[in-house]
Amino acid sequence: MNKLMICFCICLILVGCKSKSDTFTIAHLTDLHVSPGSKAEGQLNKVVDDINNLKPDVVFVTGDLTNTGSNAELQTAKNALDRLVVPYYVIPGNHETNWSESAGQMFNLLWGNDRFLFSTDDFLFVGFNTGPYMKMGDGHVKQEDLQWLKKVLRKSDNHGKKLIALAHYPLAEGLDNWPEVVQILKKYNCRLVFCGHGHRLKLFNFDGIPGIMGRALNSPQFDNPGFTLVELKNDSAIVFNKEPGKDAGNPFFSFSLISPDTLLSLPKSSLPDYSVNSQYSDVQVTFEWKDTASIFTGPCLIGDSLLVYGNSLGYMKCINIPKMKVMWQHRYHGSLFSTPVFGNGILAFGNIEGDIIGLDATNGKEIWKVNVGSPVIAEGIIENDALYIGGGDSTFLKIDLVSGDVLWKFNDISGLVQGIPAIGKEEIIFGAWDRHLYCLDKETGLLKWKWNNGSPVKLFSPGNIRPVIADEKVFIVAPDRYMTALDLKTGKEVWRTNEHKVRESMGVSPDGKQVYAKLMNDSIIAMSSHTSFPKTVWTIDAGIGYDHNPCPIAAGGGWVAAATKNGLVTVVSSRGDQLLWQYKAGNSSINKLVADEKDGLWLTLMEGVVINIRYPMERTY
Repeated sequence: MNKLMICFCICLILVGCKSKSDTFTIAHLTDLHVSPGSKAEGQLNKVVDDINNLKPDVVFVTGDLTNTGSNAELQTAKNALDRLVVPYYVIPGNHETNWSESAGQMFNLLWGNDRFLFSTDDFLFVGFNTGPYMKMGDGHVKQEDLQWLKKVLRKSDNHGKKLIALAHYPLAEGLDNWPEVVQILKKYNCRLVFCGHGHRLKLFNFDGIPGIMGRALNSPQFDNPGFTLVELKNDSAIVFNKEPGKDAGNPFFSFSLISPDTLLSLPKSSLPDYSVNSQYSDVQVTFEWKDTASIFTGPCLIGDSLLVYGNSLGYMKCINIPKMKVMWQHRYHGSLFSTPVFGNGILAFGNIEGDIIGLDATNGKEIWKVNVGSPVIAEGIIENDALYIGGGDSTFLKIDLVSGDVLWKFNDISGLVQGIPAIGKEEIIFGAWDRHLYCLDKETGLLKWKWNNGSPVKLFSPGNIRPVIADEKVFIVAPDRYMTALDLKTGKEVWRTNEHKVRESMGVSPDGKQVYAKLMNDSIIAMSSHTSFPKTVWTIDAGIGYDHNPCPIAAGGGWVAAATKNGLVTVVSSRGDQLLWQYKAGNSSINKLVADEKDGLWLTLMEGVVINIRYPMERTY
């Protein structure tokens, strides 16, 4: 009898040991929003201590480690995470990729890459960057990352393992190319996706793949800081809300990885809708080019035969439009964000290595290069063979376009210059991510005036805008949702209003009488440039939905065109009384609209497409 009892106890012990070894435990951190000396920094360190006591198999951090992606914030987050005694893997979130002073380089320098592959005997984990990239917009997985994902999943030594994916954005609406990402994952029987961004612990249905949105370090859903603890056991996921120093308690939710019936009651995202194109069937696509990488720059036209743009793999490319052929290409380190500008046979742009470059437009050979020491992502403007351009995070320059000589340099800036400058008779005006709008003497580079909105919040800066100069005033919109008119000579406020929900997208009529803005809630507006008070000339419901794409508005003879984060071009009459036509060119952010001499619109999309569209019907506007 005693022998039987001993054998029974041994069996229980063995079963218990097997059960423990069959459990794979994950600590999931996301949306930490840490900055040096902040309360969140101390909370993260307590979470790290708690994880070190638990000793899970692995820690995954799915983005938004910081508030603005600054180098100091990233280093603070890394200092805390490096204290973990178990392996950890990390990917960036939109707060690392949108406002990064290093254009994303510091993240890769600290952690080696913005994507990862981690494998065990039973599991294959893949994590990838979902952007957006140095501007407001929906999330986006770069074309080269999609190719990488396909490549690693095809490898035979990864077959048979349970695939689990990690991203910052949910694989749903809000990630513009989610259908393509999900299609790849489903092909390889992905069992589970971890994500962040929403700050709440929640179960999702990503078109049949279960998704766990992890709680933020500080979540409105819970009273105390914490993280998400997940046990993968017997083909099930058991999910806990874990707070430092407290027992995990009962599961928050659990589900089967083989047959996730709990997903049946959860909604799925709708596929992108292109039906608007059938409503305006007379819109013609006269040119379409698909790159193998993503595109973050606008198009630059040279006459009617050459097109130049830069892509996310660092290639500046020149395309012969009639022949649909690459004429030349020149590669640089990292993604290109600076839209090239053309004058006197020379293309000028910047790169993330801090170079401002002049290329021979006929063959792509470098003529000159000026290094400013920090990433150059701004678009310049050319006048009288002089290039005016923001140089990284501390400098604005005037450069001789032909020789590359620096004619003057303004150094009193404390934030990245990202947008396009406006040029007047005597002034050059630009904004920066240091809260300020600057007005310089364009001949000497001396400061005439600078202005800010009075808020200490840097994310309200006029950092990615194109100011408008009209009727001796400067007009701007900014992320603080205000439109502001300033006196061109003094920088004093003429008027300022938040009547309309503006953000970063604006333009001006060819005659300078109307200033246009795209709102965040369906509409396009025209404001008078002549009045000393904010006068709305017209407002039109353009049917564009919620949108925060900073793409500047284009305008021509009788028309006004705006572009969205989901590839929709909307053209209204300059009287604001008619929606003329729309065309959905893709499902990602349109970087820039450029009108040609025939009122055709050229545009680039983040998904790697360049197109020209025309509306051939007789104009009645």
